[in-house]
Amino acid sequence: MKSMILTAVLVSVPAFAGPFELKGDAAKGEANYKQLCASCHGEKGDGTGAAAAALNPKPTSFADAANADRLTDEWVYKMIKDGGAANGKSAMMVAWSGVLKDDALRDVAAYVLKFKPAKAAAPADKKPAKK
Repeated sequence: MKSMILTAVLVSVPAFAGPFELKGDAAKGEANYKQLCASCHGEKGDGTGAAAAALNPKPTSFADAANADRLTDEWVYKMIKDGGAANGKSAMMVAWSGVLKDDALRDVAAYVLKFKPAKAAAPADKKPAKK
């Protein structure tokens, strides 16, 4: 009975956790990005690194507006930390948690997010088309 209660408490803890906060420093993450990520994702985060041509699927372009919605702070951090296979993506995306400490992972994620395009503002007052 005690183990059932403990299990229920442990399973429900994430529900009480606050929203994810990246708290990374992009300037500190730049060197690790260039060393560990640029060969696939490119110097400009556009997915055109030197190794990209040989990869299938192709590396994510962080600069492509089509990817902007999924490039949340938490998603980028988890991909860098745990790798693609752990997140339902390509196993070719390495998990860097064995190489980098958590603060460095967060810094790289912050650097990656610098490539993310800003969302286009929706027109404020769009008039209906005339018939």
